[in-house]
Amino acid sequence: MSATKLPSDSQSLLSYLQHKMPGYPYDAKIDPDFVAELMGDFAGEIDVLEEAKSFRWYYGNEPAERLRSVRLGLRRWIANARNRRAR
Repeated sequence: MSATKLPSDSQSLLSYLQHKMPGYPYDAKIDPDFVAELMGDFAGEIDVLEEAKSFRWYYGNEPAERLRSVRLGLRRWIANARNRRAR
């Protein structure tokens, strides 16, 4: 999926990951699909961009320094936030 075809909320998340998440291993080939999947799985239940911001700052503005896989860590963070909200 190309970044230009993503909805605006997905574009906002993609831009945040690319430009504002320090050390995020942005990859134009996979991140549009990653973001589309996150939005498809979690949007409507939780504010995915807000959770990405919380994830960044929870890890002291250095999630890439503390996690082996930032994408997996972010996905788990968002899934856990959704699960906490569902209780």
